[in-house]
Amino acid sequence: MDIPVDNKEARPITSEAHKCPSCGGKLIFNPKIQLLICNFCENTYSPGKLEVLEQIRPADEGAADEAEEDKNEVVCDNCGAVLITDNDTTATFCAFCGSPAVITRRLSNQFRPDYIIPFKITKEEATEKFIEFAKTRKYVPHDYYNKDNLGKIIGIYVPFWTVSSRCKVSVRGEGFRRKLGHTDKYVLMSDFDVKYNNVPFDGSAEIADDLMEAVEPYDTADKKPFNTSYLQGFYAQKFNLTPDKLTDRIMLRMERYAKDTAIMSLHEYSSVEIGACGVKPYNLEQSYSLYPVWFLNYKYNGGNYRIAINGQTGKVDGYLPVDKVKRNTLLVLHRIVDVLCWILALGIFAGFLFGLYKLLRSLSSTSNGLMLLIIACIAVPLVGMSVMRNRITFDVGGKVETLSEIMTRPITKLLNSRRDSYEKLKEKTNMLVGKRPPAYVYYDSKTKIEFDNAELFSNTEFIAK
Repeated sequence: MDIPVDNKEARPITSEAHKCPSCGGKLIFNPKIQLLICNFCENTYSPGKLEVLEQIRPADEGAADEAEEDKNEVVCDNCGAVLITDNDTTATFCAFCGSPAVITRRLSNQFRPDYIIPFKITKEEATEKFIEFAKTRKYVPHDYYNKDNLGKIIGIYVPFWTVSSRCKVSVRGEGFRRKLGHTDKYVLMSDFDVKYNNVPFDGSAEIADDLMEAVEPYDTADKKPFNTSYLQGFYAQKFNLTPDKLTDRIMLRMERYAKDTAIMSLHEYSSVEIGACGVKPYNLEQSYSLYPVWFLNYKYNGGNYRIAINGQTGKVDGYLPVDKVKRNTLLVLHRIVDVLCWILALGIFAGFLFGLYKLLRSLSSTSNGLMLLIIACIAVPLVGMSVMRNRITFDVGGKVETLSEIMTRPITKLLNSRRDSYEKLKEKTNMLVGKRPPAYVYYDSKTKIEFDNAELFSNTEFIAK
């Protein structure tokens, strides 16, 4: 029997040798840890991270030249932060830790961003927006708005590596369609190709990443080719994190956006739980830009609270102190309300018992048989409900509840509500930074996302009657 042969030209199978980004040694895949490991420097890399590293161009970190003779470096002896200024701009304290131990020296390494977004928000406008932001938060001390502190707001151009990349995404998860009396469960598969544009990653080790993400997004339509004239009167920070050091952050953020994008396309389900998510970036492009940020390092009662204001849009976020006296006063008031509620509930119950007692006393003059009949009519249903309360169930909105749960639901709901509100009040610190921008902010509007979604029926979970 003749075996059909493909007449196309045979293609040899080749094995591409990957080199270690750190030392140039050969990488070997280790099945036990599922990572590529370098036998020379012992660094490890996931295949996905290695693919990103191979697409990133090295950062230019050469020495400064004549074109940058008008620039100085301001170095903090306390935290090590480095800022760049022109010869006419002086610094008396560190913008990151507030220390006065700053040293000015000549620029050592070159400073050449690709692009810059100029400041649009003035210092006065940034101060007003900060005060508006602080007044919306609870427990902020009344004497927090010190004029001496407000005068220390500083405009800094923060280094950002902006990444644009197409991503092949493969997501697996579970979808649920809830119906009356049962829930249908499906295995979900979603494959799509999406492009995210100009996703920023700050190249500063001194600034919290969540704080920088919280004041995003920036409008890159205002991006200009870098010109030193935009720096006059402002500080600029030189990057100390190169793109190859940011690959883990890049992959994590792309994966988070991929999950958000998949959930957006699976809107016909009551709920979706994403499991495995594979993201493969390709056609990755990067640029080095400076974005404008107003910083306020606010010292209060021995604490240091950093606020950031987007110098283009005015969006504010950061960390605020808590007035413990104000918070504890509210906690005491909360407990007083709880005690009053219990007194009211006990009063109502005592009134019911007293009314029942009066009724029985008024019937005591009647025959003993009639009195026993009345007591039986009241006691038998109560005893029966007490015995059967956990055996009798009802379907309430697709959820099985016992008679006991239905009877005690109002009280339980009230107690849980009071407990939760107390815990939130107790744990409130105002130290949480706001939400980060969602995936759709960075969609490439010129490229349509083509979803290849599929579902596989898994099972039906019936609600017991």
